[in-house]
Amino acid sequence: MIIYLHGFNSGGQSQKAAWLRAHLAPVLVFAPDYEPHHGHDAARDLRKFLARLRRENPQDPKLMLIGSSLGGFWAQYLASEFDARIVLINPSLRPDETLARHVGRYRNEATGGETLLTAEDVRALRAFRVEPCNPKVPTLVLLDAGDEVLDYRIAEGAFYACGQTLVYPGGSHRFEHLAEALPEIRRLYES
Repeated sequence: MIIYLHGFNSGGQSQKAAWLRAHLAPVLVFAPDYEPHHGHDAARDLRKFLARLRRENPQDPKLMLIGSSLGGFWAQYLASEFDARIVLINPSLRPDETLARHVGRYRNEATGGETLLTAEDVRALRAFRVEPCNPKVPTLVLLDAGDEVLDYRIAEGAFYACGQTLVYPGGSHRFEHLAEALPEIRRLYES
């Protein structure tokens, strides 16, 4: 099973989730809707979701989490607990710092709803930080050097000795190189 964890102000029906479903078939790609900026709620909701999928699919013990931006933060947090491989796409490693300047209301492009990010939400994320590099977790980190939201060099430095890190020239925070990274994503899942 592959679980795609979307980032801040996105959703399980995002373009990236749809692309991954289409290009990773026949492997099932699940993409839950959750509020990644609500620390305790996100952790609880994702644990319940992953535990339920494991119960409902005992024949498929292999699990890979693909997390984009703040979803990458949650993929890292949950990987050891669920014995999962992880693919981190332009991951947010310190959202309690990087989201601080983005407190406010946003229209969610994926869901059409509204997202409210409070200073309390941002501070609460600090409690969920984990060491970036866990040698027991098979890891693939995908970075666009042109990421305008997060400095790719932070993730590159954090994962330099852990798994595989691929830095693509240009691009953006949306990550423009999924097609080029697809063989590596498949390779990690099949390993």
